[in-house]
Amino acid sequence: MIEALSDTLKDPVSGKRRQVSARGKSKKEAKEKLEKKLKEIEEFGLLTGSTSKISFAELASNWLDSNKKNIKISAHRSQVYHVKRFGKYIANIEVQKITRAMYQRVIDQMQKDGYSRNTIVNAHACAKKIFLYAIINNIIKESPADFAVMPKQLMTVEEIEQNEVESKYLEHNELKEFLKSVEDQGLMNDLEIFYILAFTGMRIGEVCALKESDINIFSKEISITKTIYNVDGKMNEYELLTPKTKKSIRTVSIDQKIVDILIKHMKRQKERKIAMRDEWHDAKFLFTRDNGYPLSPRFVHYRLKRYEKWLTFSKKLNPHIFRHTHTSMLAEAGADLPAIMKRLGHADGKITTQIYTHVTKKMQSKVDDGLTKIIDKMI
Repeated sequence: MIEALSDTLKDPVSGKRRQVSARGKSKKEAKEKLEKKLKEIEEFGLLTGSTSKISFAELASNWLDSNKKNIKISAHRSQVYHVKRFGKYIANIEVQKITRAMYQRVIDQMQKDGYSRNTIVNAHACAKKIFLYAIINNIIKESPADFAVMPKQLMTVEEIEQNEVESKYLEHNELKEFLKSVEDQGLMNDLEIFYILAFTGMRIGEVCALKESDINIFSKEISITKTIYNVDGKMNEYELLTPKTKKSIRTVSIDQKIVDILIKHMKRQKERKIAMRDEWHDAKFLFTRDNGYPLSPRFVHYRLKRYEKWLTFSKKLNPHIFRHTHTSMLAEAGADLPAIMKRLGHADGKITTQIYTHVTKKMQSKVDDGLTKIIDKMI
């Protein structure tokens, strides 16, 4: 076999200098293979084939960069997080040396280190894509991620009880108690935000992205066309994105009481804007900080947690619990599942289906009990 050698090149990923070689049965074949490798290096920015020494960390960085332009920034940051979780175990190991057994040990170690099954599954999903990227770029022939076994969802009795469907939404008396607490202890924006969350089923990112123009007080509707992304909750580093799915773009009706609350809120907002003048960030958001900048979902979450100390029930509060609460209310009102999905902007909703099924079964049980009482009186 004849070997062809390149000049010393700088690896664009690792920054290290090295020589690239290729072998062939003839000088011409070796030269053609070498030119192909050099072209791949120029095109993909990494050494391919058996000569590649690229580490998992370097390959992951390349994949994240190439994939970034095709997804939302929020999705990219999620991928960065999960790649970091997985990569800390094998970051400096050459991709070609990562075996299926080694990959499985990473999965098993993540479980031992206390990561949730959901985190492990998401990290695995990213790692699979990274190794597929390596196959496409001729760095490896097979993926070590194939056939990996995910940890089983082992739950204690207490965890099972906490994950009951009823813990995912508020009953009527619980919601009433919460809203009364907001009326008594609430801070600026709280009452309006939590009323909208509970009685529209909107996602918190959609609520924070609302602008005054999205509220139609005459038709009593809210137009949902966007969501907000806020880097680490920093005030001036927000970005408006398209909603989660195409079905998330929707219009929801609101009760007159909500309309009246929002009219008062927008009037106060206008007064605050006039008082602040040039210091006001005039992007016309419905819910803002003291200077006109929009609220972040994280900010609302912290506001919500402060109410737990005043409530008599022990359910953990988060913005999404109101979305599930709205599902239960719609089910009780007689709405069918497709109508509920449409109002919530769901393409598919596992928990929504669970709550709908649970509530309708409870309603049927009450009907059956009532019918039994009538029969007992008559027979």
